[in-house]
Amino acid sequence: MIVNIYTLIMLFVAFLSLFLGGYLFYAALKMFLCCEPGIPFETKSKFEQKGYLVFLLACVILSVRMLAWPWFYFMLQSFVSEVPGAMCMFGVTRILPSTVTFLQIIKPISFFMMGGWLLCYYVDKSIPTTPLARKNLFFLLIVCSVLLADSIADISYVFRMKPLMSVSCCATFFDVPLRPSAMIPQAIFGRHFQKSLFVAYYLVNIILIVLLFVPLSKKWLSLASLPKKIILSSQAVIGIINIPVVIYAFIENIIPRLMQLPYHHCIYCFMGNGMVPDAPVILGLYVIGTFAIGWMGILRLFCMTTETHDVAERLFVKINGLSVFCLFASVMMVTIHLLFT
Repeated sequence: MIVNIYTLIMLFVAFLSLFLGGYLFYAALKMFLCCEPGIPFETKSKFEQKGYLVFLLACVILSVRMLAWPWFYFMLQSFVSEVPGAMCMFGVTRILPSTVTFLQIIKPISFFMMGGWLLCYYVDKSIPTTPLARKNLFFLLIVCSVLLADSIADISYVFRMKPLMSVSCCATFFDVPLRPSAMIPQAIFGRHFQKSLFVAYYLVNIILIVLLFVPLSKKWLSLASLPKKIILSSQAVIGIINIPVVIYAFIENIIPRLMQLPYHHCIYCFMGNGMVPDAPVILGLYVIGTFAIGWMGILRLFCMTTETHDVAERLFVKINGLSVFCLFASVMMVTIHLLFT
């Protein structure tokens, strides 16, 4: 185990999440089994009325736990000097690779689900009769399960992390000719895939931003139901397509140019070596902008009832605006860097 301020804070948050998350799961499950649909939440038994405290506890735990994702990478960066042969976070990930891969998958999933639940709870608590209480309890059980798995993995990784082996440089993975980030786009666009990928990055992002901007216009309210559904579906589809486009465009085009290292494609170096100080902000804005599209889908799925429609619509507009701002800001920051490098 490597002991520093980053591991100590990670362990504190993980153990706190584990114990409180376990209690939260038990309380939410007990309330869900006792909560019958169709009955106003305020008229239930004294035990069920404790749901306000349970939901408040959930808000606190989930809000804190969402910070564990970026903190995980701060912790990995702090391990670089402790691992023989590591030049960046990639070298650290070569120790306990299965656990690190699991953590890098579950943390964005956890972040997304926690954010979605918090938005649904905000809608529900805005209505005196709390019509979404049962849905929120069911959703909370799923979120708690992911939270507990994430917390256990954090604890396991920190305690098992021992740099007893020398690792290879990130260039042996990211800079070889047969790297996945090059082979997959090349199979789609051909030999000159980098130019096509660069065009696709701007084209897909511009289309997505335009589609997201439409619901913010005054003409949105006058549109019929079918055009609205088409636009919302298009947002989701283009948002999903944009994920691999952005990932491959960053690794193959943007990262080498911004770091001024034409043949180096390591995203971990981009995030942590300090050559592009605002790199975490660029990536963070893109992640929030993309997740916001998914959160709007969650609001549409769980919160568009007769009682909550108006509150959900107002929140939907705010989340839509957040997505537009974050995606546009991310693209503009990349563009400014490219113009001045």
